[in-house]
Amino acid sequence: MSKESSTYMSAVNSIIGPGSIIKGDLKIEGGLRVDGTIEGTVEVTDTLTVGQDGLIKGDVKVKHAIIGGSVLGVVHADIQLELQNGSRLEGDIFTRSLVIEEGVFFEGKCQMRQEGGKRKIVENVEKNE
Repeated sequence: MSKESSTYMSAVNSIIGPGSIIKGDLKIEGGLRVDGTIEGTVEVTDTLTVGQDGLIKGDVKVKHAIIGGSVLGVVHADIQLELQNGSRLEGDIFTRSLVIEEGVFFEGKCQMRQEGGKRKIVENVEKNE
């Protein structure tokens, strides 16, 4: 990934390198960087970083996510999801904070929650005078 973001950079405990293909579910304590392919669910206790050539085909549950490559599945990011220029996400998003740069392909629904899991509802109310 040419640009590393973010306020939420953390230590990377595990790396799936370029050309690697993992089939099956992954559960990682700490941070994970993906520059290869994962086919299965991914659960990371801290930050998931998907490089420009990284691909995840499966659902993702993380604290923070920085996506520069592709994710085909539902993403649950407890704190924040960042979609970087050139990334692709096909699936629903559940997060508190969402950052989308120009040049991102996103197809799905997004549901955002404030701290404590309560849904924020904003209504437009017209006043008749």
